Amino acid sequence: MVTDSTVVNPEQGPEGAIGQEDGSDLTIMEHLIELRNRFMVAAAALLVGVIAVLFFTWDPPESLPNTFDILLDPARDRIDVNLGLVQEVTAFKVHRESPDPSKVPADTEFRGDCEYKCLGLSEGEIEDILHEVLRRASRGLSTPEVPFADLEEIVTVQDAVDYLGGKSEENFRLASFSPTDRISAIFKISVYGGLLLALPVIIYQAMAFIVPGLTGGERRVLLMGVLGCIFFMLAGMAFAYFIVLPRALDFLLNVAAENVENVTGIHEYISFVTRIILWVGIAYQLPMVLAIAARVGMVTAGQLMRFWRYAIVLVFILAAIATPTPDPLTQSVVAIPLLGLYFLGVLFAKILYTPRDGANESVEEATA
Repeated sequence: MVTDSTVVNPEQGPEGAIGQEDGSDLTIMEHLIELRNRFMVAAAALLVGVIAVLFFTWDPPESLPNTFDILLDPARDRIDVNLGLVQEVTAFKVHRESPDPSKVPADTEFRGDCEYKCLGLSEGEIEDILHEVLRRASRGLSTPEVPFADLEEIVTVQDAVDYLGGKSEENFRLASFSPTDRISAIFKISVYGGLLLALPVIIYQAMAFIVPGLTGGERRVLLMGVLGCIFFMLAGMAFAYFIVLPRALDFLLNVAAENVENVTGIHEYISFVTRIILWVGIAYQLPMVLAIAARVGMVTAGQLMRFWRYAIVLVFILAAIATPTPDPLTQSVVAIPLLGLYFLGVLFAKILYTPRDGANESVEEATA
């Protein structure tokens, strides 16, 4: 005789019929209270993360890292103030009809009336040379002004190279087109950064709510999946920051650079940088998605290998979404590692594949 596992106590009223779930020690209301508490803990962690990143972004002490500076570094690194550029600009300033950079050695002095290695330039002409070098070196990114008092320290061409090299990196700036651009960019950085800092706490709270209802094997799979996703997410973000961003900026800011002088806004730059970093980080979840799908029996390594031609197309589409640049070079820089991650996911699927119950029954019926 089969009886219902849920016993209704007439003295408890209708609530007794829904008070207990099969295999659970908590009532539905207690589950909802637990979910609320865990959500509040995750929200508090997110708030703390946002405040922490805001502190390091707004105006931190010079001894502490500045989040804003970290996001600007890919653009700063591409500003190349070298000796050849200073010689070329100086030669054009001195000899417009027949400029020859080879006639402007590194030890040439800007001032003076001597016949060799003295150019006899005025302070205003030297200032024009420095501004032109910065403009051409930045290739579309805003650069700071050169204080007139600093000109006295610049005697030779090599002095100009040393001075401009440090100035372009330390005082590099973006343009603000409205009073709210700067603060909106700062809060966007804080929200994204706070989410990343709070991610372990958020994942833990979600797992702590779900895991009690899972078997031991399912818990281990979930834990490995979460740790793997975090690892590949961080790896993808690092790849986007150190590899993808410099190449994307170099291409985009060099398009028609001789005819168009671009002024990059702070809001547009931050949106561009955060989009690439986050999307590439998400795209790097591909091997873990395939591994989890194989673990629950949705796909096999053989199916994924037979799908490789379509996978190449899908990987390049995913790379095009992650990199908002039309050039094939930047897209390929993202797509080729993703293709490697696809085959890594195939390997994971080969190791972790577990057939579903329905698949086991079909195999048993076929062999009977």
